[in-house]
Amino acid sequence: MKLNDLWQQLFPKKKPPAPSVQPEAIQKMMDMLAHTHEVELTCDEVFAMLDQFTELAAQGVDVAHLMPLIQQHLEMCADCREEYESLKRVLQQAM
Repeated sequence: MKLNDLWQQLFPKKKPPAPSVQPEAIQKMMDMLAHTHEVELTCDEVFAMLDQFTELAAQGVDVAHLMPLIQQHLEMCADCREEYESLKRVLQQAM
């Protein structure tokens, strides 16, 4: 028996713990990947146009048809969607 083999028997290598990834997180990531488009807007780009989008939506304009890239981003991005909902509430209270 070689010394290295003896060493391995006495002190086996420990496997690193498997990363703990929740099935919900994996599913969310897969959904996001499945809904990606060739052209998408960044959060900064959406934020720059969000006030106009919100005002048009409040006027009853079909913003999903008029600004589909913003609509797609809001469907995927919880942070931007939250900002949109906040703007919408403020605008509704002002009316």
